[in-house]
Order: sequence, then C-alpha cells, then structure tokens
Amino acid sequence: MKRWKLWVGLVSLFLSGMVAGALGTVVISEHMALEVLVGRGPIVEKVLKKLSRELSLTESQRERIAEIVCRTHKELTALRERNKPERDEIMGRSREAMKAELSAPQQKKLDEFFEQEKTRWAHREHGKAGGGGRKGLCD
Repeated sequence: MKRWKLWVGLVSLFLSGMVAGALGTVVISEHMALEVLVGRGPIVEKVLKKLSRELSLTESQRERIAEIVCRTHKELTALRERNKPERDEIMGRSREAMKAELSAPQQKKLDEFFEQEKTRWAHREHGKAGGGGRKGLCD
C-alpha cells in the first residue's frame, strides 16, 4: 500500500509541474504579445535581435527586416489607438453591469479599482513613447 501512495504522489508532483509550466508559458506569451500591442519600443529590438540571430541575417537583410518590423509595430499601435474608443465603451458597459450586482460599499471599491487601473495603464502609455525616454529603433 505504501508503494502505491508513493507512485500517486510522484505522478501528482509530475503533473502539477507540467500544469505550472504550461500556465507560466501562457502568461509569458500573453505578456510578450501585450508588449507588442501596447507599443513598447524594446520589444521591437528584441524581435529584431532574435530574428538576426536565428536567421543569420546579413547587415543588408537586417536593415530591411528592421524596416518591416518597425512598420508592423507602427501599424499595430495605430490599430490599437483606433480601437480605443470602442474598447473604452465596452469597459464602461462592463463596469456598470458589475456595479448593478454590488452593494454600495462594493461599488465604491470597484470604482477605486478601476481608477487605479486607469492610472496604471496611463503610466504604461507614457512609458511606451520612445521606449521610456530613450531613442527607439523605430523613431
């Protein structure tokens, strides 16, 4: 019986490690994708560096690929800006729907939560311009 418990424990440990690894991969992937969409300059440099290394780009190829990566980055940033009003409207409706389900004290806490998030995102928006104050690859 003790041997059976040992095997169950080992299999459980192995499976929990797999789940933790998979979740970590998803979180990191989403974070990297968000950086591209939010407009972080350094991510462009990281992408270009990785492409250069993985594909053994010549200097000429690197310059042309850099132009393509920068153009794509700018297009994604513009797309994000165009969608901002609709995104804000959806978030506003969501906030109001949530408030309808909450007590007055909970509504106040929800408003505070959204204000904190709004401030945090505004801070991120300022940090994206020029890669946090330094001259970026696409500037």
